[in-house]
Amino acid sequence: MTTDHGLLARDYFDKPLRGFVGDLAARTPTPGGGSASALIGALGAALGNMAAAFTTGNEKFKAVEPEAARLDARLAALRERFAELLGQDIAAYDAYAAARAMPKNTAAEKQARGTALGAAKERATAVPEQIVAAACEGLQLVEELSGIANPSLAADLAAAAYFLEACVRGAGIQVLCNCASADKEGRNARRRTAVVERIQQCQVSRERIHAAVTRLLGI
Repeated sequence: MTTDHGLLARDYFDKPLRGFVGDLAARTPTPGGGSASALIGALGAALGNMAAAFTTGNEKFKAVEPEAARLDARLAALRERFAELLGQDIAAYDAYAAARAMPKNTAAEKQARGTALGAAKERATAVPEQIVAAACEGLQLVEELSGIANPSLAADLAAAAYFLEACVRGAGIQVLCNCASADKEGRNARRRTAVVERIQQCQVSRERIHAAVTRLLGI
C-alpha cells in the first residue's frame, strides 16, 4: 500500500478492513496505536448507532424516540470524527518521522530540524488528545442511550462502552508517552495529569453503563 498517507489515511475507511489490519501488523511506524484507537472508537460509536436504530421506529419506545434520534445523530457525527482523527494520527507521526530525517550538519539545519520536530511532536500529541476527547463524548452519549434504549440491544451497548474505554486508554497512553519528559513550563506534566483524569472519568462512565446494561438484562 502506498505510503502517501496524506491521501491514504482518511481513505482507510473506504478500503477493506483487512488492509488496515495488515498495515497495522507490518514493520512500519504507521498505522499504530493512535490510529488503531480511533478505529476502535468508531466501532464503539457505530454500536451505539445500532442500539439507537433499534430503538427508533419502534412503537414500544415511541416516547423516547426523539431523544434516541438525537443521540443517533450525534454518534454518527462522532464516527466521522474518528475517521478524520485516524487519518490525522497517521499524518502527524509521518510528519514527525520526516522531521527526524532532516539534515543537522549546520547550525541552520539544526535549528530548522528542531523547529520542525517541535511542531510535529506537538501535533502527534494533540491528535491523540482529540481522540481521547471524542471517546469521552462517545461514552457520555452511550450512557445517555443506555437509559432509554431497546433492552434487546443491551449487550451491544455494553460492547460500545468497552470499545470506547479502550479507545481512551489506547490514545491516552500515546499522550503519556509523548509527554513523559519534564519541560521548563511544566506543560507535559499538566497534559499527563489531564489525560489520566479523563481515563479515570471514562472508566467510571463505562462502569455506570455496564450497571445500566445489567439492569436492562435483569441480571
